[in-house]
Amino acid sequence: MVLRYKRIRDDVRQVKAVEEHVPTGAAHKKLMGRLEHLKKLDSVCKTLQDEGTSMAGVSLLFDQVTDDYLAMASYLQTNAKIVHTPVFEAVLVKIANDSKLTTAEARAVERFVVEPSTSTGKKKERSSDNYANEILRGGKQPRRDGVVAASYSDLAKMVPPTSNTVECLFSQCKLVLTPQRSCILPAYFEMLAFLRANRDLWNATSLVDTE
Repeated sequence: MVLRYKRIRDDVRQVKAVEEHVPTGAAHKKLMGRLEHLKKLDSVCKTLQDEGTSMAGVSLLFDQVTDDYLAMASYLQTNAKIVHTPVFEAVLVKIANDSKLTTAEARAVERFVVEPSTSTGKKKERSSDNYANEILRGGKQPRRDGVVAASYSDLAKMVPPTSNTVECLFSQCKLVLTPQRSCILPAYFEMLAFLRANRDLWNATSLVDTE
């Protein structure tokens, strides 16, 4: 709505019947400032609907949004009330970022643990001409003393964030609930929203067959 106002403002000011209702001065500047914030948040909403957005990507977006807009912290932080499994989601983000897990966190994703790939244990051969340089360039390698870090299935990095599906559903509901359908019964609205959200699973023929 604010974007539409920006587009038509100059033309509307030429209409005497509504000229006095058009925001001017400080009110107009305030609206334009709000518009820039709305554009930022809209870009976040669109990114959340992208199937390629990962759990780690969502975490990064939410962290930045809560830093820029403190009022959203209670809704977007990892410990927000609407998050049902905060530890599990936080661990998936850590796995995607190859971060170290605590004992409690590792227990939350133990089902994703897979057998680590076996290594030959063969030392890297270094050139005799640049032996010293290669040692310095490689740095000191920590000794593992037989301790092998847990390896996790690639599925742990591919778990889709809830926001992908939810944001798409909300956007589709806005398209379904137009002003012309404002008086539609809840049952019909639910049916239309369900059909639109799953439109790749049906066609006109399947609808006819169900009647």
